[in-house]
Amino acid sequence: MCIEDCKPDGGEYKCKTIDKDGRSQTMYCSPQENVDYWGRQCRADSMCGKYGEDYCWCRINIFSWGYCGLVKDDKMLIEIGTGTHITSRHRNKRAPVVIDTVDDEGNHIKTTFLAEAAPDDITDGKHWKNDAENLISRWENGYLVDQAKSNLIKSGNLRIDMQGIIKHNNQRYYNLQIQVNVQRKKGESTTVAQILIPDGIPERYVRRAFTESFNRRAKVSIEVKKY
Repeated sequence: MCIEDCKPDGGEYKCKTIDKDGRSQTMYCSPQENVDYWGRQCRADSMCGKYGEDYCWCRINIFSWGYCGLVKDDKMLIEIGTGTHITSRHRNKRAPVVIDTVDDEGNHIKTTFLAEAAPDDITDGKHWKNDAENLISRWENGYLVDQAKSNLIKSGNLRIDMQGIIKHNNQRYYNLQIQVNVQRKKGESTTVAQILIPDGIPERYVRRAFTESFNRRAKVSIEVKKY
């Protein structure tokens, strides 16, 4: 099992472990439950498991599958078989998962959508689903501003706020949130979506990020790389 955090390494997730002879080794791991070691989400009908093999795996889509590992609470960490890599949920609760990658080969630009589960920070917004979809559909990049500002777009129950600009991956990112239009109570979150986006991305990507964040209760960021 992992003795350190499960971290990305060259596109794969790896962690440190100790073999039966007491030597430190590197092995593949899953950053979150039902995610393979590439950070790809397992299909809903194919959760991470052995399925008759001596290793854990899951189907990613109808064409591909991936190795994965079990994620357990610290007190439940146990080795259950050769090839099974168990990761502490506590260590990896902030590990981002790749939702999708868009490769613009013509312009040599790769755009990656990443989700970081945040159920404590992002509240369940299912009661405002229609309202959220309408709000997101109205997004245009002209609403972006260079300082914190509330009510960029507003509906009856929700609003989009600009929380400020942060440094992320040595780039300037906008921190945008969808908030419920109620007074916040102590210990409760009024955020139903949060995204981090760099300059210059298409509006449809911003809308996609908001939708993914709302549906997943996750902080979604977009990374853009030229090659």
